[in-house]
Amino acid sequence: MEEKCIMLDTWAGRRYYAVEVIGETPKKARVRVLTPGGIMLPNRRYIQHDEIVLVPKKAICDMPAESHKVEQGYYDGHIYGFGVAVDAR
Repeated sequence: MEEKCIMLDTWAGRRYYAVEVIGETPKKARVRVLTPGGIMLPNRRYIQHDEIVLVPKKAICDMPAESHKVEQGYYDGHIYGFGVAVDAR
């Protein structure tokens, strides 16, 4: 099991949410949400912390380096790392 993140493009910019990849299918990945506040997916489905869901593989990426989050123009409510601060929705 490896820690990755889900990348979502929202009105506030690109946001990253910490997840743990549990398994994979040919087109999707089965992940457990590690973000304390949960995640609102693009289809308006709200996923709670520690819930397991299937998401498209193209939405999964490596966790961005701390120095690149703000410098590259990515807005993220978790400025101090994943799970430390409450995201600004």
